[in-house]
Amino acid sequence: MLYRNRRNVLQEKLAKRAIEAALVISPASIAYLTGFRSDPMERFMALWIKADGTTTLFVPQLDETKAGAVQGIDRLVPIPDGRPATEALREACGGEPKCCGVEKDALTWKTAEQLAELWPNTEFVDIGEVVGQIRGRKTRAEADLVKTAAGFADTALEAALGHFRRGMKERELAEEIDRQIVQAGGTGSAFKTTVLGGKRSALPHGETGDYAIVEGDILLVDMGVIHEGYLSDMTRTFLVGQGTAEQEKIHETVLEANRRAIAALQTGAPLASVDEAARSWIRSCGYGDYFPHRVGHGLGTEIHEPPFVHGWNEQLVTTGLLITIEPGIYIPGVGGIRIEDDLYVNENGFVEQLTGFSKQLRRL
Repeated sequence: MLYRNRRNVLQEKLAKRAIEAALVISPASIAYLTGFRSDPMERFMALWIKADGTTTLFVPQLDETKAGAVQGIDRLVPIPDGRPATEALREACGGEPKCCGVEKDALTWKTAEQLAELWPNTEFVDIGEVVGQIRGRKTRAEADLVKTAAGFADTALEAALGHFRRGMKERELAEEIDRQIVQAGGTGSAFKTTVLGGKRSALPHGETGDYAIVEGDILLVDMGVIHEGYLSDMTRTFLVGQGTAEQEKIHETVLEANRRAIAALQTGAPLASVDEAARSWIRSCGYGDYFPHRVGHGLGTEIHEPPFVHGWNEQLVTTGLLITIEPGIYIPGVGGIRIEDDLYVNENGFVEQLTGFSKQLRRL
């Protein structure tokens, strides 16, 4: 019933735009609309939804048995390796649609060319924003799944820090965190756990390596947990030993930016103002040139999904919004500090913080 209701919402929105059918290709969107989760890799997978409500799920043949358990789909079409997806679409979808919705961002150039050749007279329109809006408004149940995942992350990080020692390599701590995630009850890591020490913490997208963490280092940990298909995302930054006054100042600046962004997360406010609340504070403290990324993003069944919280997004905060808030300062030669939380705007318009691990400066 849950997935049927989600598809009904999509069908209603398609009807309002006179779109007679949609081909949903993103694996995350397919999972959201059907409950079927799979990574097809290079193989074709899609959900065909017609205006009359009928649905067809195309899956690689190797997923046929698994997909057979999906409820409420009218037809399942397995595609053997080597068979062109266009043949399966031609046979299963009937005549050429006048207007077909596709997720532009999920469509590869190859697939787009194949669809244009298959249906040369069809008008293709982007429904990515429509699907994103539906997925972006989380229910209480979805928020609770993320909250549970975040709770596992809190427990796992605390347990992993109990094993920390000076001289430990970044990858060793990351491996311990991953082990503790499973011990805590999580299905696994939501993404590759990141541990960065010392000057390497100034890399916003740095990769965990063999650097040995020593006295006086900044230690940045970015981690997430999977729970029943939903993901959490959290970053905490520590000092190894006493550290310096500059490191402490940067941490306090980022922490206050985090607080200000959360305070700005009010229903009816544009997401741009949430970004600006953090960015203006960091700028006023003299670190504006060292905050190079947006302040947050949506999350749920994917670690990054709409909406994206940056200074150009005028989308208004509404109930059901589930996003990260993650300001950071990254100074080459000194290090980087980021503090990231998962926030949910509940049905009453109140903001709930789903991540529970303390944000106060902690020395290891």
